[in-house]
Amino acid sequence: MPAEVRPVAAGESTQVVTLVCDVLAEFGLTFGQGAKTDAELFALPGSYRAHGGEFWVAFDGPTLLGTCGMFPVAPGTFELRKMYLAPASRGLGIGQKLFDAALAWVRAHGGRRIVLDTTEKMTRAIAFYEKNGFVRDDTEIRGSRCSRGYARDLTIG
Repeated sequence: MPAEVRPVAAGESTQVVTLVCDVLAEFGLTFGQGAKTDAELFALPGSYRAHGGEFWVAFDGPTLLGTCGMFPVAPGTFELRKMYLAPASRGLGIGQKLFDAALAWVRAHGGRRIVLDTTEKMTRAIAFYEKNGFVRDDTEIRGSRCSRGYARDLTIG
């Protein structure tokens, strides 16, 4: 499955929201409940870029395969947000392509640390984060629907 990874364009927010809603529903979660950051997706790309962040999408032709955002939460620290993949695109390296684009962007913007929160229900996502150098740190839990926090220090390794 070829995937084009690029920054989100104006007019693609509806597709992003639909994908995020669908993935959350797989895990018994509801868009708009337990994460204040959900509403920001309606105003992409400005809701991220105006605050010093960026948001990426992976497409195969007209089909949205995945999403990933980086948002500054402290000096030198960015939060990985809304990393979601359509079920058919999981396990094909698309998540890695999205994360690699986001990681390069964070480094280019002086980031020294990336944090995230997730739910223990997303076991494949947790395995992906740990494979990519994230260490559990529950002090990074920001959303009430999340039960795990992770951090990656970019100044080591």
